[in-house]
Amino acid sequence: MLENSGRARPTRVCMLTSVHPPLDTRIFHREAKAARDAGFAVTVIAPGAPASRVEGIRLVSIPSWGGRWARPFRWPVLFFKAWRRNADIYHFHDPELLPWGLLLKWTRRRAVIYDSHEYLRESISTRYWIPARLRRPAAAIADRVEKWIAGRLDAVIAVTDDMADRFRPVQKNVVTIRNLPPPQEIPEPGEGRKPFVMYAGLTNRGRGLEILHETARLVRERRPEARFVIYGSVDWHGIDPAIAAMTPDEWAGLGVEFRGSIPYDQVGPALAEGIVGWLPRSASEPNNYLAWPNKLVEYMAAGLAIVASDLPAQAAVIGESNTGLVVAADDAASHADAICALLADAEAWRRYSVNGKGAARNRYTWKAEALKLHTVYMKLTGYNP
Repeated sequence: MLENSGRARPTRVCMLTSVHPPLDTRIFHREAKAARDAGFAVTVIAPGAPASRVEGIRLVSIPSWGGRWARPFRWPVLFFKAWRRNADIYHFHDPELLPWGLLLKWTRRRAVIYDSHEYLRESISTRYWIPARLRRPAAAIADRVEKWIAGRLDAVIAVTDDMADRFRPVQKNVVTIRNLPPPQEIPEPGEGRKPFVMYAGLTNRGRGLEILHETARLVRERRPEARFVIYGSVDWHGIDPAIAAMTPDEWAGLGVEFRGSIPYDQVGPALAEGIVGWLPRSASEPNNYLAWPNKLVEYMAAGLAIVASDLPAQAAVIGESNTGLVVAADDAASHADAICALLADAEAWRRYSVNGKGAARNRYTWKAEALKLHTVYMKLTGYNP
């Protein structure tokens, strides 16, 4: 622990990522802002960041070119810029930065935190760009390296209790900080809600893209006024080439609109345009079983009734808060039936909408998670800004 009593300057926190965008939802809009609000001086080093302050947080850029295979070239640049910051706390967010985080600890002798966003072993075991025969041994090696280095850092932050439990045998300072949205008062659209099925975030084979075409077709047959509105990036890998090659006009014929990514502060109002929030995650992805469904809470805050795959974590939240319908994970017909049922039943939608807003405002909020982050920082530095 660093001794900071009598410090004339605020405690400096440096957040690091070589993968996420500079204004990433968890890194910037939740954790960096929470640290800033608690009085810490925060810097975020990220690919393609503007060389300026944004909302009181300093941003420092590293190269963003080259995609996945260029990431190793970013790591020394990131390390050098982080080392020069001479921060009191280094807080990094990517497993690929584990060796660099340990090197920062050894060379700077400051507190270093690993923020684990995903189940690394399960994630690597399903990555399509790793040859199939190498995935299992690569996952096992990555898991051992992650645990070995995590045990030599100062703290680990996990996004679920189950993930936190995996680190406790090697690291005594582990805390769960769920990726919950801050309390939001999202106004109802001035012209009322439309018969839209809303989806926000990355869309890929494991997150509903595989059943989107068939689900939309079935809904279109029964509810021709319905639309599927998709916000976020789309990864077509593993999807039927004939479907992946469809034009926007062909998708529009099925009532599907891909609207791309939008700024963080526009997501809530954009979601509130619709009636149903869709979480069609596949049962074939191990991470889907384990991950806590933070997107679900954003849907609830926007007043959407939920239709979701019957995966344990998200099914439990929906059941506890009575906010929607849970259906067979990879069955397009079941998803379509539930969506059509909600579009046809205004009373059920209102009940689920009210319940969801209440749960998002009072039960699943960022406020308590932000306090945990503040506590971790104070514990590591012995200083309350």
